[in-house]
Amino acid sequence: MVRARVEARGISLAALSRMIGRNEAFVQQWLEQGTPRKLDEDDRLRMAMALDVDEVSLGARMPWRPVA
Repeated sequence: MVRARVEARGISLAALSRMIGRNEAFVQQWLEQGTPRKLDEDDRLRMAMALDVDEVSLGARMPWRPVA
């Protein structure tokens, strides 16, 4: 999904990495090598905003809500 959104927005993985304040290889390593295993909350938020997707699609947990 990330690769498709990157292509749709006309940016590169390196550009996305820079947009979230990381080194150019960060997103590629996350996608291909699984490093890091879990995105930091701030990285995930910035990436979701850059790709215009919900954070849950990038691995965020659904917020807990009490049963009414």
